Amino acid sequence: MKINDLAMLIQGQVEGDDNVDVVGLSGIGAAGRKDLTFALNENMLNLAERSQTACVLTTLTARKSTKPLIRVHNPKLAFLFSYRILCPLKPNNPFIHPSAVVASSVKFGNNVRIDSQVSIEENVTIGDNVIIESGCVIKENCSIGAACHLHPRVVLYQDSVLKENVILHAGVVVGADGFGYVKEKGVIYKFPQLGKVIIEENVEIGANTSIDRGALDDTVIGANSKIDNLCHIAHNVKIGSNVIMAAQCGIAGSTIIGDDVTMSGQIAVTDNVTIGKNAVIGGKSCIIGNVDENALMWGSPARPLAQTKKQMAVLSWLTKNFSSVSKVVKEKS
Repeated sequence: MKINDLAMLIQGQVEGDDNVDVVGLSGIGAAGRKDLTFALNENMLNLAERSQTACVLTTLTARKSTKPLIRVHNPKLAFLFSYRILCPLKPNNPFIHPSAVVASSVKFGNNVRIDSQVSIEENVTIGDNVIIESGCVIKENCSIGAACHLHPRVVLYQDSVLKENVILHAGVVVGADGFGYVKEKGVIYKFPQLGKVIIEENVEIGANTSIDRGALDDTVIGANSKIDNLCHIAHNVKIGSNVIMAAQCGIAGSTIIGDDVTMSGQIAVTDNVTIGKNAVIGGKSCIIGNVDENALMWGSPARPLAQTKKQMAVLSWLTKNFSSVSKVVKEKS
């Protein structure tokens, strides 16, 4: 595809030779003579000029370059759109591997691919263009929406619901029993886990993440949310739409996370708290109480960022001046 044609499709402005062919995409370091790459800043643009790349996506305000440029508002997003244009997904060919075990009551949409060693139990519904890779287990009464992709060894426990275009990476477990018990006179009794998991449209969940079924209510992951590897979502949790959760977060039961919340890695959230929409939580924080909308929190326990920084500064000063402070305290006592 010519640079000019691509620029029209992504609503960019061409600067330089617009008659160059672009056939692929790459990072700056590996870009070849017919590849497109992107540069978000001056340093990246310098590197791109020393590479073999055919064209560079960059910002509207970047300097001029020796390479052909496509100027856009958001180069990284334009790179994504360019990828979809230059590398379109190929449609599935309907296929069920001979080693797959599929119940007779399963309802299939069009162009579904089932790979080797997959097990699908009774009364499962699978939408159009779904891919289920090797070793997945789909237990009874599950529903999988159109264009979902289950990578190897995903497990869906009974009654789990995936809406359209959900991506589950390898080892994800959806719908296991929550950690619900009642202790009485030294005996621990298992509390019934009667709810299910509902994962809404365009959600992507990273490898080896576990999402527990609800106890009496459902566990819900909102549309367009992205959850990283090795996270744990406990029973009855409600996660809103457009939530970003980095790796190794642990969310205890019955927590509510509002829309557009951003959570860095290794955050612990205690049970029955509410995190308001648009909140941002820093890495390794421990949330032990409700978080307001639009809050910026960090620390263990988490506090507003400005307060945490002030406390760290005071602690640092006190550590450096401990001897002097101790001497004053002793003199006054």
